[in-house]
Amino acid sequence: MIDARTAKRIRRDTQAYWDSEVRKRYFREIAQGKEIGHRIADLVDEKTTALLTVKYVTKHQCDSRGQRRMRSMGDLWLECGGIYHPVNVKAGVTTTGGQPNMVSLKKLLRALLGYQIDSYYLLMVKMDITREITCRVYFLDLLDYLSYMTFDSGPGQIMLKANAFYDAMAKGTSPPTLAIRRKVKQLYAMLEDGNKRLAANRAESLARFHKDISRYLKSSRRKVTADTQNPLNLR
Repeated sequence: MIDARTAKRIRRDTQAYWDSEVRKRYFREIAQGKEIGHRIADLVDEKTTALLTVKYVTKHQCDSRGQRRMRSMGDLWLECGGIYHPVNVKAGVTTTGGQPNMVSLKKLLRALLGYQIDSYYLLMVKMDITREITCRVYFLDLLDYLSYMTFDSGPGQIMLKANAFYDAMAKGTSPPTLAIRRKVKQLYAMLEDGNKRLAANRAESLARFHKDISRYLKSSRRKVTADTQNPLNLR
């Protein structure tokens, strides 16, 4: 794991960097118009990764040809105590909540069970663009915050319950640090529950189709009409 002193320095360096960047003209221009969230996310990812690469010892996960993997667990891997730790940079704006994707649960579990990692860090840059542009940086081990995560077996992603998480952070909530075995058990419980819900949802969907198909086959009507196309809302 990244020690507390280094973690504090990473958060402080990132906070200072973006406190300066959000005051610049180019950033004010980006933070206007449509699809602000996507533009800011791409920019923050690129610049924050570059910042950490310069200020810390880092590596990137590569394929057999030495090319960077596009779907690495971390935007970069940061060295601490002779071990490299995955760091995933995430950006958002205060006007968006929802449940953004964090990481593949199965990929995370496999890395833990293979003793490749013992933590998974999120470096989160939250922008407030409602008035004067400001930002707040969070640096945390996702495995300590599983109570603020959810899981969908469809896409296979762990997702952040954004509103609950940021509300807790505003109150200064800090969860207890659990033993790594406990974290692995919690991840497996999330996987098991997600698979059960997925199976139930698929069974329900199949049952609905069975009912609709039975009705269709019994009907004498086979022709597409203007009325049957009304739900398409074609304009």
